[in-house]
Amino acid sequence: MSNDFTQYVKILGRGKKGARSLTVAEAEHAMGLMLSGQVAPEQSGAFWMLIRIREETVEETVGFTKATRDYLSKKEPLGTKVDLDWPAYAGKRNELPWFLLAALALANTGVNIVMHGHTFEGENRLYVETVMNLLGLAVCDSREQLKKALQANHFAYMPLTKIDESLGRMMDLKYVLGLRSPVNTVVRMMNPFCADHSVHGVFHRGYDELHLSASEQLGDASVLVFRGGNGEAEVNPERDVTLGKWQDGMASWSDWPKAEQQHKRLKDNVDLSRLTDHWRGHQLDQFGEQAVRQTIASVAGLLYGVTSHEECLVLADSIWLKRDKAYFDSQI
Repeated sequence: MSNDFTQYVKILGRGKKGARSLTVAEAEHAMGLMLSGQVAPEQSGAFWMLIRIREETVEETVGFTKATRDYLSKKEPLGTKVDLDWPAYAGKRNELPWFLLAALALANTGVNIVMHGHTFEGENRLYVETVMNLLGLAVCDSREQLKKALQANHFAYMPLTKIDESLGRMMDLKYVLGLRSPVNTVVRMMNPFCADHSVHGVFHRGYDELHLSASEQLGDASVLVFRGGNGEAEVNPERDVTLGKWQDGMASWSDWPKAEQQHKRLKDNVDLSRLTDHWRGHQLDQFGEQAVRQTIASVAGLLYGVTSHEECLVLADSIWLKRDKAYFDSQI
């Protein structure tokens, strides 16, 4: 148990009048103590839930992320350039992870993408790692495997616990506490392999602004954030979407109208053949078509500095046409 850490629990839990949020330096120190194993589970649980009640601030997010990035920077370098960091932690409810096809299409054009996530057992969610295993796509257990996957296919997925066990244990506090914690924000922000660009999907209103403000304070180079399908970085074609972008030292917001005017989501139809048939061009999925197209467009706009929705869609169509339709055949 860390006596250094108790001060932070006290700051957060002094009551309505006495409690306050943490400064960047305090949050960074607290996260560093947790990552180094100096904090008892009871302490970290109390800490995260006190913040969860009121939600994390920008300053706390910056501090937590700085500590996490510093901690991860001490690990063995990957030795391969990563273009796009794609956290995928939310899981999908009642629908398929169409964003996986968007990522693979971009990777088919030579964009090096690392996707990472975490699976919670017993939840009514379909996690991308589960889908990848069922489709025969490689899930990387080491940095060496990650490097080889990028060299072979320009796409790699690594579970959070394989990136770092301490972060995995922090996420798994949800089993004990029953609620998500700000760790969910940190793992989206951390960019573990120092990619040039990052795309963040969030669910709750206001978290897009939190991510963008934190990215600014962290001095990130290029970040896209939006409220995506179930909290993943996937544009829901049946809803308007606001894209937040931090790039070239400037924040910008773009409103894209919904691509589908009628309800086309096939609720609870999570047959994976919908993904593979759509990819191969055997059958155009009535929901997946625009989910993939709009998601590619949003990310391509970040990668190539395109702002116009129409121009992003032209770019997305070009990327989709270049995909290797036999990709899944070679993986299984």
